Amino acid sequence: MDYGKRIETLRARMEKAGVDGAFIANDASWEYMTGLPRAGHGNTKNRQNSLEFASLLVTQKAVTAFCPRLSALGFSFRMEQFPQVDKLVEFPDVDIYGEAFDKEVTAQGLDGKTLGVTRDISSMLTLRLLDRHDAKVKDISAELDAMRAIKDEDEIALMRHASQVADQIYYDVLPMLKPGTPIRDIEHEIERLLETYDCSYSSFPAEVLNYGPLAGNRIGEPYGLLREDHVIAFDYGVVYKGYCSDFGRTVFLREPSAELRRCHELVMMAQKAALDAAVVGVSACKDLNRACHQVMKDAGMDEHFIHRMGHCIGMDVHERPFMAEGEDTIVQPGMCFTDEPSLFLPGKGLTRVEDVVLVTPIGFEYLNKVTKDLVILG
Repeated sequence: MDYGKRIETLRARMEKAGVDGAFIANDASWEYMTGLPRAGHGNTKNRQNSLEFASLLVTQKAVTAFCPRLSALGFSFRMEQFPQVDKLVEFPDVDIYGEAFDKEVTAQGLDGKTLGVTRDISSMLTLRLLDRHDAKVKDISAELDAMRAIKDEDEIALMRHASQVADQIYYDVLPMLKPGTPIRDIEHEIERLLETYDCSYSSFPAEVLNYGPLAGNRIGEPYGLLREDHVIAFDYGVVYKGYCSDFGRTVFLREPSAELRRCHELVMMAQKAALDAAVVGVSACKDLNRACHQVMKDAGMDEHFIHRMGHCIGMDVHERPFMAEGEDTIVQPGMCFTDEPSLFLPGKGLTRVEDVVLVTPIGFEYLNKVTKDLVILG
């Protein structure tokens, strides 16, 4: 990855935006800009001293990483691998309230300056800049969003591999889809398999969404065990060398009803319609979303398509821009986004398909290659 080029691009955007320094949260954007490993991936907060001030500071002169000492132990001994970072400021264990952060901000002459923050910077850091450092603060999230939205060849190669792994896992777990199989067994197997394919972790908790005549009226109320009359909708992804996949398919354990067959057909039509209606470099993300939903509207089924068409994807599973109403961003080569229409009929089933799409100069490429034909196992 050309981190130096990314930093220079950000600096140019900062200059145009009129900010003297940019604070970037200790998350995927921090890793995107420098290669430094992002903060933990657990489902609960791992609070450490001055964690609220952990961030990457980019100015025209230097790149500074702020991090609690305990978090930094995993990479501080190998900083020569991250030459794009000029200085690592570790918060010692006794620094509970960000004293080291304040000293460095002042030392870099940023008091009273105009400083940019991204949306995931903590409110405590933003308030500290305003109250203690008399700074003017601007949201520069859109600048980083625009950079991350366009993938280079190295990033595309990693995302292509992540999608291939998701495909393979689907084939690996198909034999488990039998009446009586616990759903959690399948979900655990998905997360076990990703490690066998050299992936770091799942891009979100794997879901095997199984619905049928006795299921609840809302998404999130599936059965605990598979039954023959279930419609099974996969939703999972992996992270390979920092880059995500997001995958979905629908499987039937027995011959589906004519209504469910029609739902599956409409989902396939909607997914295709979104790309058929789009022109690279001309169409906005909202245009793809509208084309996708229009299929369901024409069929009188749009009330059962309960979400946007999709979202961009990269180092986070959900990135901006979104493929949604109100998103005016133009689709450009190098973008990767999901195309994931679905139909949820309470008491009958959820049918869905999800693929990662790469935008090329001449069109679109699905990175997932699993068949979209109706799959009936029974």
